[in-house]
Amino acid sequence: MNAPHSSASKPFPDLQGIIRFWGKARPQHGTGVAWHPLACHSLDVAAAMQALLAARPGWLKAVADATGVAEEEARKRLILTAALHDLGKFAENFQGKVPELAQALGHDPAYATERDGHGAVGAALWKFRISRALDLGVLDDWLYASVSHHGTPVQPTGNLKNVMSENAVAAALAFTNAAVALIGRPDTTRPSGKQQEHWRVAGLVILADWIGSNQTYFRYVSGIASLDAYWQTAQEQAADAIRAFGLHEAASAAAFDMQTLLSEATASPLQAWAERQAPAGGPQLHLIEDLTGAGKTEAGLILCHRLMQAGNAEGIYWALPSMATSNALYGRLEQTYQRLFDPAGCVPSLMLAHSARDLHTAFQTSIKPVLSRYPESDHERTAEAACAAFLAEDRKKTFLAQVGVGTLDQALLAVLPVRHQALRLAALSRRVLVVDEAHAYDEYMTRGLEQLLQFQFALGGSAVILSATLTQSQKQRFARAYGADPEATTSTAFPLTTRIADRTVCEEPHASLRGTRRDLPVRRLATPDAAMEILLEQARAGRCGVYIRNTVTEALEAFAMLRAQWDKVDLFHARFCLRDRLAREQAVLARFGKTSQQTDRQGQILVATQVVEQSLDLDFDVMATDLCPMDLLIQRAGRLHRHDRGERPAPELWVVADAATDAAGADWYAKLFPSGQYVYPDVGQLWRTQRVLEVAGGLNLASGSPRDLIEPVFGRDAINIPPALEAQMLKAEGQRQSDRGVAGLNFLKLKDFEGSKDSWASNVRTPTRLGDDTRVLRLAKWQDKVLQPWATAETPERAWRLSEISVRSNRCREPVPPDAAAAAAIAAVMQSWGERDDPTPVLALVPAEQTGVWVGRWMDPQGKSVEVRYTEEQGLLFL
Repeated sequence: MNAPHSSASKPFPDLQGIIRFWGKARPQHGTGVAWHPLACHSLDVAAAMQALLAARPGWLKAVADATGVAEEEARKRLILTAALHDLGKFAENFQGKVPELAQALGHDPAYATERDGHGAVGAALWKFRISRALDLGVLDDWLYASVSHHGTPVQPTGNLKNVMSENAVAAALAFTNAAVALIGRPDTTRPSGKQQEHWRVAGLVILADWIGSNQTYFRYVSGIASLDAYWQTAQEQAADAIRAFGLHEAASAAAFDMQTLLSEATASPLQAWAERQAPAGGPQLHLIEDLTGAGKTEAGLILCHRLMQAGNAEGIYWALPSMATSNALYGRLEQTYQRLFDPAGCVPSLMLAHSARDLHTAFQTSIKPVLSRYPESDHERTAEAACAAFLAEDRKKTFLAQVGVGTLDQALLAVLPVRHQALRLAALSRRVLVVDEAHAYDEYMTRGLEQLLQFQFALGGSAVILSATLTQSQKQRFARAYGADPEATTSTAFPLTTRIADRTVCEEPHASLRGTRRDLPVRRLATPDAAMEILLEQARAGRCGVYIRNTVTEALEAFAMLRAQWDKVDLFHARFCLRDRLAREQAVLARFGKTSQQTDRQGQILVATQVVEQSLDLDFDVMATDLCPMDLLIQRAGRLHRHDRGERPAPELWVVADAATDAAGADWYAKLFPSGQYVYPDVGQLWRTQRVLEVAGGLNLASGSPRDLIEPVFGRDAINIPPALEAQMLKAEGQRQSDRGVAGLNFLKLKDFEGSKDSWASNVRTPTRLGDDTRVLRLAKWQDKVLQPWATAETPERAWRLSEISVRSNRCREPVPPDAAAAAAIAAVMQSWGERDDPTPVLALVPAEQTGVWVGRWMDPQGKSVEVRYTEEQGLLFL
């Protein structure tokens, strides 16, 4: 390795010597300029950082507070590190990426054979040649984060002399000196909080680079009079870009309560508590435990407002378990979210984030479409392309919106080693992270959530967790993740709010909302047939009911049996293509939701799976359910008599299960639910649930507490189970511990910002969820030698997206075309999509003799040809 270079050992190059290095070489506007000088692009990004910090001062304050550096000093350092983010591009091995341009600019081609990325080169260049030579060691940590702006931490190259000449090193030194002169020399204060600030600095530089690479605002130039003059121009362009992209943030409203939110003066006890909370500074975690229907959502919104008022955040990200629950909350907030903010300021943004948000009509009408897509897998896409995708359609933008609604998966990507996760993390640190239905996640996702809370706390962010059925151990783990002593969470009261601030725990019990805290009798039904018989009896009497089954297979069986005897039966599960699933979701909400009319509900029966279990505001007169774990059973029961509808018989929950006797055999659950046993493999939890119900006589939530139902099933002192069930229980417990172990390896830790970490390798894929691998297919109709997507839409692209359906990989290896002509048509349409890595397979269906039934074939993993069927009424059927 060469000795550190002294800036006094040879003269720095003049302006022309600096700007003969190109930084961008893909012009997108007809200016006649083929390339943009590296020095100019670097100042573009520095100006974008300066404009970002002006538009979002909360970020600057958070960095200053976390590091002990004064705000103005932190501002200077952030702008300077942004200016130096592409130092590695001074190397000839980068300049040689466009050989004809490198030759025209006089760069030595001998270095162009080395393949080290410019981030890795920049890290080494700073560490070994610039930092000490210019006495800028105080920037070392932030500069390392800055050169890692392409989405993952870099490993400094070990062969710097092989990738760049001394002339190139001198040009990099000269530009660094010039940037310091323009922006200001940092003082000698060493920042604290080294581990966490890597993440935030990297995230901010990612965003500044995307904005500073946008050619609409930062046009290529062929020459400049001076760096000082160009710096003035870049600052003006950056201010225009920030305004155009809508990145200024609205201030919080002066007041926000139930009257403001819903024009309702009456608040539940929980909501009234939230209204009484005064803004308090500093990062905080609030846990809100109350039953379904108690107003947790409204209380959470009020609490978010108080946290924003105190300066702890500028917005909200609301994380939910599923696409359906996200859509439902988005619909609720769409009309009211602006009331959280000062109406005199700029308009706050509302964004939706889940894998099918491009198919949500209300959301799509609120954003401008873009003309092209930039696939996430394309690691070579330009920064401007990434910026266009980000600003117009990329789900990462959700975390920059002032109110984002989406799945927890999108938030967990902030703590997984995926490209640009640092941007999500930096943005989330200035949002109140609200985790709704926090009990709904398995051990893998819960462990990931704990890591996310740890990062949120370290970066000074606040969080609110909502649940009706948290276990004591879950609550303690969340407290530990947020820096508190888990043993301090001792209260068994319910409802309960827990506030953690400055590592201190404060628990406060509350009164219950009348109607949500009730004793609900539970009647055991011995078979699914018995459940269907009583549902039919109630439907004939004019009542609406639901049978919640634990698998799609069992739901299809019940639907077929009920439909044979009653015509007012519908089906709702996850094995529909997107168009049909979205349509059914809306139909179910219209028929059984809060505003549904009696004439629409009367005599209706819905057969559903777990898709109705969480967050959907549904209300049934009668309910039957297969036995499931206690926390989920309480959630399901929350859809029974959810709203006041006048006269109807007193509610009673019907649970299909065998009696929980001590003599239960190993097949106690499997013999009644042959497919359901694979969804809930811990038969110990199921047996305990049934035993608790039998002992208590029902879900006694008025005379008792949900904890009296939850802890005997899941707690440390859970009741004993029959010996015959112990092997299955231990196997399930082992799997849970394994899942937590996998999560511990997959999810990032504060110290993991390093290019040598194996999980950053390009061939490693870290999921937000575990479980059976799935693959997406696109359904098509093949009829009269014409291939058409199953769904119809205003564009072919949208039609094919609406035709997508997910199936387990252990069922389908690949679709089989009906004939050679269909295979050719499929190949042609797949080529037209332009999907680069792994084009979505097409399952072509042909009409069957039975009206409305379409038939297709696929190969299973064993190579066997399998016939499948699809109908709009029942979805995908395996034969």
